[in-house]
Amino acid sequence: MPAAGTGRAMSDRPPRPEDAWDEFIDALDRAGQAGGAHTVLVPSLGHDTLGGRPFGDLTRHDVRRLARVGGALGRRETTIVTIWDDMQRRKRRALAPDKKKNRR
Repeated sequence: MPAAGTGRAMSDRPPRPEDAWDEFIDALDRAGQAGGAHTVLVPSLGHDTLGGRPFGDLTRHDVRRLARVGGALGRRETTIVTIWDDMQRRKRRALAPDKKKNRR
């Protein structure tokens, strides 16, 4: 029987890296739709130092490294890059002055 709220059976085994990746992408998607993908923590996938860091703290270089990890897991590398690019675009838009208000 799956553990409450996890969608997978309770066991002593950690989730497979592929499952952790898929859950991470799902969490980014849900949080991004709510406007907060920057707070989602990167999962520890065993061989990368990015685990535990908030997605919003990653640099472009970090995201490319993370994309390669996803590719090695058989997932599309462009997914994580696109989510990060969208997050950066939203952040820039929020910081930019409203051009319509500043017109004369």
